[in-house]
Amino acid sequence: KGKFIIATVKGDVHDIGKNIVSVVLQCNNFEIINLGVMVPALKIIEAAKKYNADIIGLSGLITPSLEEMANVAKEMERDEWCKKKQIPLLIGGATTSKAHTAVKIAPNYSGPIIWVPDASRSVPVAQSLTKNEVEKKAYIDEIKSDYLALKEKYSNRQNIKLIPLEDARKNAPETNFEIETPVPKIIG
Repeated sequence: KGKFIIATVKGDVHDIGKNIVSVVLQCNNFEIINLGVMVPALKIIEAAKKYNADIIGLSGLITPSLEEMANVAKEMERDEWCKKKQIPLLIGGATTSKAHTAVKIAPNYSGPIIWVPDASRSVPVAQSLTKNEVEKKAYIDEIKSDYLALKEKYSNRQNIKLIPLEDARKNAPETNFEIETPVPKIIG
């Protein structure tokens, strides 16, 4: 159905989730090129070119992996082959989220970037990205629209006007209870 480059990003050695995704995709007739763990951005892009990949998938379990995923997206934007082909970039792993992908990773690459919440969702996402061009475009447009809304929501949240703590306390409802501090028991 398509060639899929998959790697755990540089700085991360966790590969259980990535390996599960690889098996699930192989069982659904995708050709998987698993680059392993601690893979730098340029090696991922080189492999995508070498194998003429249809999709790149990134995995990471630890928080610093999120920054490295954004770096991979930036490098893909700099690379003429990736930009011309608009190769989809899938993001997955325990610390990843749809909101983070939309706000922090997707703005770095003009091609499609899609957060995949777990291994079971990798197949329908990959299938949507390897369908005919009309269906693929509709799917990508829907994702981009969804991510744009998330990015705007996040941006609006950043513009909330905060008031000083004392003013907030003046606006708080009155309470008729006191908080008792428990006295520790000494055993001995």
